Amino acid sequence: MNKLLTLLLLSFIVAGCGDNKVVDTGSGYIEGVNYRTLATPIVTDSEQIEVMEFFWYGCPHCESFEKPLHQWQEVMPEGAVLVQSPAIWNEPMKLHAKVFFIVQNMPNNQLIHAALFAEIMGLREVRDLNLQTEKLAVFLKGYGLSQADFKQQLSSVEIEQKLQRAIELMSQSKIEGTPAIVVNGRYVVLNESAKTVKQIMDITSYLVEKEQARLAMP
Repeated sequence: MNKLLTLLLLSFIVAGCGDNKVVDTGSGYIEGVNYRTLATPIVTDSEQIEVMEFFWYGCPHCESFEKPLHQWQEVMPEGAVLVQSPAIWNEPMKLHAKVFFIVQNMPNNQLIHAALFAEIMGLREVRDLNLQTEKLAVFLKGYGLSQADFKQQLSSVEIEQKLQRAIELMSQSKIEGTPAIVVNGRYVVLNESAKTVKQIMDITSYLVEKEQARLAMP
């Protein structure tokens, strides 16, 4: 893919799908090194500080990032909320994004979400989107969604609107790879500056607290 995360297992995640340049920033986090500030902030829908992770089901680094991301979610700073948004660069990713939004409305959505990584990574060599769609319909049927309902939802106004919003968020954040974290529509964590996944989450916590301080100013 583009630039990303990796670490042996965690090393694999920190370098991701791109360059593995590590910068020792000591005890502080620096703009332009550990994070960048968006020239035009993204307007978020939440009253809380929104931590948005852009991901793709076809990205093995995103799958590896799931566990530490949700572990961090359990201890993230008070007043923050984690939101996951599908990354979209091409037509297959549009289909995968729609599947994500459909699954969010299903019972056991987190279980299905986790299983979709392996399913969609197995479809990366299937170039025919109609065939991908059929295979995903069969997959979701195993979780109780009929193939007719799946295809109806794929073309629904609700799912199309969510897809367009995800595309807008991608464009506004100017991310170049996945997984990528944007804090409150203002700061993008620079994964390549981190030595470990934990440090990526530490940078995220730092940016949440930085945003809390900014919002508390009179």
